Parts: sequence; C-alpha cells; structure tokens
Amino acid sequence: MRRANGPALVLAAAISVVTALVVATPAGASGGHSVTFHDDCDPISFNAAIGAGTCVGDGETPFGAFIAELSATRKAAEWRFEPSMLTVKDGRPVLLENEGGETHTFTMVKAFGGGFVPALNALSGTPVPAGECAATLPDGSLVPQPPSPVNVFVTADKEDSFRTAGLAPGTYLFQCCIHPWMRVVLTVK
Repeated sequence: MRRANGPALVLAAAISVVTALVVATPAGASGGHSVTFHDDCDPISFNAAIGAGTCVGDGETPFGAFIAELSATRKAAEWRFEPSMLTVKDGRPVLLENEGGETHTFTMVKAFGGGFVPALNALSGTPVPAGECAATLPDGSLVPQPPSPVNVFVTADKEDSFRTAGLAPGTYLFQCCIHPWMRVVLTVK
C-alpha cells in the first residue's frame, strides 16, 4: 500500500475545504453572483411617517434625515444595490440579498426612471415612472406593476433570486421601483 505524501495531503485537504465553502453559499452553489440590497431606515420614525411595518430593520437613519438627504442630493447613499455593475454568464442566476429593513424591488427596465412612489420620484429627480415599475390610473395615481420573473419584490432580511436564463447576451438595466436611485447594470455574457 502506498502512502500519500504530506504536501499532497495538505493540498487535497485545502481544496476540499475551499470547495465546501463555495458550495455551501447560495451563490456558489448555483454558480451565480449576488446583488445585496442596503438601506438604513430607523423603524420608529419610518413606521410613524409611512405606516406600521414599513421598516422592520435596525437602521439608524431617521425619516426626516432620509428626506433631507434625498432633497439635497436626489439619492440617499445608504439605500443602494451592491454592486452597481455585475457581469454573469448566460443562464446563471443572481442571488438577491436584502440586508435592509424595507422591501425593495429588482426590476428590469428599458430605461431608468421613476418608481411607483410619486414623492420619491419627485425628490430623486425621476418624475416619470419607468413603465415596468408603475401603471398610471385614469385619476393620475400610480400602482405598482405586479411581481414577475423580471419584477422581483424582496422583503426585508430575505433572499430571492433572479434567473438570467432566457436573456440573450447583452446589457440590462435594473432598478428598485420604490427607491428609483437604486440601480444595477447587469451584463450577461
């Protein structure tokens, strides 16, 4: 019987550990990538201003500070997708990880625009909603487009995935239809 030499055994063990770690992660298990959703809503002030359950996280930004930042800069820096640019192989899924306290959408749009919250559209400088985000009723009010494979709603502290299967190689635009400054440019190769 032949004995394995020390360095080969150590290398084999290291490869096994790395492989186990990659496969144990959802993105690694599917061979995909991830987009992380961030926000920093303070639950007391957001729920008081918008309604119970709007923010279920443990963020620290009061609603008034959020509105002030949005008014001054047309975005709230803590409300973002990471990364903002992503390249994936054709057919690979993208894991959507909401680490914030609010619901967000991951919506494929033809062009970046507003979402379905008129006040946030106005404050972010995107007064015209992207058609993939909102429908306009006869009275002028906006209603969200229903969830679909290309309009994914992800609640706070949850994960979902976006399937790139069926997308031709090319570049696609995604935004949050609630917070329209949250954007991703996704390239499928």
